[in-house]
Amino acid sequence: MGIYKEFMENNYCGQILNRELSERKAKNSYYSLRAFARDLGIGSTSLSDVLANKRSLSKSNIEKVSDKLGLTPIDIDLMLGETKGRTAREDLEEKQRLQLEEDTFRLIADWYHLAILSLAKIPGSMADPCWLSERLGITVSEAELGLNTLKRLGFIEIKRGKIYRTTVSLSTTRDIPSSAIRKYHRSNLRLAEDSLEQVDVELREFSSMTMAIDPEKLPQAKDILMRTKRRISKLLESGKAKEVYTLTFQLFPVTTAVKEGNH
Repeated sequence: MGIYKEFMENNYCGQILNRELSERKAKNSYYSLRAFARDLGIGSTSLSDVLANKRSLSKSNIEKVSDKLGLTPIDIDLMLGETKGRTAREDLEEKQRLQLEEDTFRLIADWYHLAILSLAKIPGSMADPCWLSERLGITVSEAELGLNTLKRLGFIEIKRGKIYRTTVSLSTTRDIPSSAIRKYHRSNLRLAEDSLEQVDVELREFSSMTMAIDPEKLPQAKDILMRTKRRISKLLESGKAKEVYTLTFQLFPVTTAVKEGNH
């Protein structure tokens, strides 16, 4: 009957939430269902029923969950399908639309797509999922997905088992869902945390500074950071490419903003 009916019969909402809850419990054995409901912004009773396959999420709760978890367009569409009682969505145009949104979402949300794209600049990079898995520390299925997505979008070509980049630089003016951007940044923060423990200090640089600032100067500071990012990129990419690095800037408030008139 098609992919939608198959997932609905298996409680797709419950599958996604059970998987996420299991991952969080694996990281923190004290993490509870009540804490999960709080973090998602939905009621614990509703969440418990969904996990037990007794009900589906409401549309408003699906919107909350998709935003909190950074779900892909296909995930969201399948979950909404459960609330609408759809039994099949086999229309080719609809599937192509979803695939395009999924590809665009994954390109920005899953860090390894951009890493594979950067690896294409390194001589000898292989279009082999097993090789990419070992090189990037990702699963073979993730490597295969990354290759297929980049090839389908026309960003790479595969010739004689090698990856060839077809674009000089990659930028997007599309209206990428904000949840995709947040998911991408979260994944980079996790990678940074891992490298803090696993990568030799000579091969990384972590620095931080806490200061009292004038918020009105933030736009100027952001402009400086962007110019600095481009200068660093130009410097590092001018040599012989051997490894793929990610550069992140972290500038954020640690105080709660005081409203005018309250100080």
